[in-house]
Amino acid sequence: MSDTNSAESAARPMGERIAARLRLGERLLLVTHDRPDGDALGSMLALARAARAQGKTARMVCREVPRAYRFLAGGEAFVHPDDLRAAAGDADRVVILDTCSLAQLTEVRDTIISYWPDLLVIDHHQTGHDIAPLRWRDPTAAATGVMVAELLDLLGWPLDRAVAEPLMAAVCTDTGWLRFSSTDARALGVVGRCIGAGVSPDALYRALYENDRPERLALLGRMLANLRYHDGGRVAMMTLSVADFAQTGATADETENLLSEALRVGAVQVAALLVEQEGRIRGSLRSKPASDVDVAAVARRLGGGGHARAAGFRLDGPLADATARTLEALGVR
Repeated sequence: MSDTNSAESAARPMGERIAARLRLGERLLLVTHDRPDGDALGSMLALARAARAQGKTARMVCREVPRAYRFLAGGEAFVHPDDLRAAAGDADRVVILDTCSLAQLTEVRDTIISYWPDLLVIDHHQTGHDIAPLRWRDPTAAATGVMVAELLDLLGWPLDRAVAEPLMAAVCTDTGWLRFSSTDARALGVVGRCIGAGVSPDALYRALYENDRPERLALLGRMLANLRYHDGGRVAMMTLSVADFAQTGATADETENLLSEALRVGAVQVAALLVEQEGRIRGSLRSKPASDVDVAAVARRLGGGGHARAAGFRLDGPLADATARTLEALGVR
């Protein structure tokens, strides 16, 4: 048995325990990390809709759905983080999806932790904390969406189109539309099932990646103008300041996937993007599969975490100091 299969098999019993707890729950509250991405939102939407189809109540917590994913949410109503305590008090199961890191739960952390006995985690990241009594963590899964699909199988809940569309978005966005090295037979199997349930791959792609505002393209131009190469072209460092957002009219959620543009350059092995927001710096790191840099390890040195090929962190400003610290953590002299 391969190491990957061994890890997947070891994680499976925890998935069965999570399924048993959800089967007995009637009022679910689903939570994910700050600034949710496609995997986070898609996983929440898929699990919520599948649970409702079984006659359960399922509510989701999100301050604001990023523009790129609003079509997935449709007319869904979300619990604002400020109203979380009342919503959590009414739930008999609280599920955290796509993170196990307290640093990514700043808006909900204190309230959620107080519901420890009813707390469940479903996450595919390498790094995290012991934030719940039942934690299903499987770093071999290409996306949390893959784990949700497997959870639905364990529960015996059907995969209809309303569930399949956000689930396919979860898997496809977290694998770079199935381009990343994390893409495997499990991920492809989930995508195949979603297509079988009626999801159109071309329509979903257009909705996700061909629906940008002009402001986002202007922000991309600013990011590329700020790009600097280091370590003989091996490291690409990019920054976006508060002024860049003000002058382009772009919003913070429109930075998603911009970082990957630098990886188009053949010599670049690692790309970093630092985004300034109200005195804090949000950092993102990506590396190519052939690179020997584990960006999750780099992010941990900066107080963050993630995957070996994709990770993030937060630093105090100013932007110039955060840039210097990031380059130092990457071993750039």
